[in-house]
Amino acid sequence: MNYNNLAQKTNWTAGTDKFPLMPFYLTNISIPGMNFSLPETGSRFGSRINLPSDTITFNSLSFDFLIDEDFEIYRTFYSYIINSINPEKGTFADISFDLWVELNNSKGNKIMKFEFYNCRIESIGDIELDTTSPETEGTMNLGIKFDYFKLLDDKLPSVQV
Repeated sequence: MNYNNLAQKTNWTAGTDKFPLMPFYLTNISIPGMNFSLPETGSRFGSRINLPSDTITFNSLSFDFLIDEDFEIYRTFYSYIINSINPEKGTFADISFDLWVELNNSKGNKIMKFEFYNCRIESIGDIELDTTSPETEGTMNLGIKFDYFKLLDDKLPSVQV
């Protein structure tokens, strides 16, 4: 895909099949970090030995993206949240989706693509509305928890394990 992101020279886009208003044009993104558990065990000489990692934990995905002037994107996410957690009825549903994030260079060529699986919205940020601001574009922050992600990149080095 070669989307033209008017928000910046490098194109960062995100999308999913669950939401009809695609893609999202990102103004910033935080690629999630990873944490590994390194269990310790004692040795017969009283020192600690780190065992190989047996668990990986991913930080949340967070990004800001442009919203349309009619707030259709906001309405879509609000509807998703209310269908997931309804505060009036006290009900909740386990609704998840897969999400992709594509990083393109200034010529629109794909650098790499991330695919995030079993995503759930963790937070929707504030939307600042200010008549005195010179900014004409509105942005919205989205925080997403996910189970795991894959990096799709033809240039990944082959590592022997």
